[in-house]
Amino acid sequence: MNQPLEGRRVLVVGASSGIGAALAKAVVATGGQVAVSARRSDRLDELVAEMGGGHALPGDATDPGDARRVADAAAEAMGGLDLMVYVAGYGVLQPLVETDPDTWTDVFRVNVVGANLAAAAALDHLSPDGIAAFVSSRTVDDANPLFATYSVTKAALDQSIRVWRNEHPDRRFVRIVMGNTAPTEFADHMRPERLGEALEAWQGLGIPGGIMDVDDVGRALAESLAVALDHPGIDSSEIRFDARPD
Repeated sequence: MNQPLEGRRVLVVGASSGIGAALAKAVVATGGQVAVSARRSDRLDELVAEMGGGHALPGDATDPGDARRVADAAAEAMGGLDLMVYVAGYGVLQPLVETDPDTWTDVFRVNVVGANLAAAAALDHLSPDGIAAFVSSRTVDDANPLFATYSVTKAALDQSIRVWRNEHPDRRFVRIVMGNTAPTEFADHMRPERLGEALEAWQGLGIPGGIMDVDDVGRALAESLAVALDHPGIDSSEIRFDARPD
């Protein structure tokens, strides 16, 4: 059996469902060790039981103390880190004119603050050829109407990744540009009463609407990051996933 992540030590932040959970399963299936973190400890316990291995480390990535505790515990449990992947993220469907400060703050904390705290906490534990990777979004390029909270904060995440590279040229920081993926819990925050309006607007702008299977994405992401780890002399700065046209 192909084991591209054999011996690799991986921390997945935002692993209680969706892409994060699928990635964690793929890490184990391809020979790696994995530590999984999210706020919902029960989901992490279920995931570890399903995988038949791994380390459940509940915590809130937007809290500096939690972010540091999780990274420290993951490194202790696995003897260091080769890869940290920040998958957590959400957005709210509503027009900019209706978006209140609390919504902006909440989405920014998860999509940007948490990502930066997770990277900062993992940095001291990453092996010299290790990688900090972050799930961004194709919506940064598309500028989807009614979805500014998500795309704007992912654009801020992208800028953070660029600065990480400049501040730490001895390490590698990978931007993962993610297209539409299902099934996940992402849509739970999107206010379904606005979804029809949003889809119509996106279709009118020619924004693709294809869907990738979450388990396929998890496996492909694990294998792509394994290739990057196997070639430390190459800066694989961006990975893009999107659904093929119908």
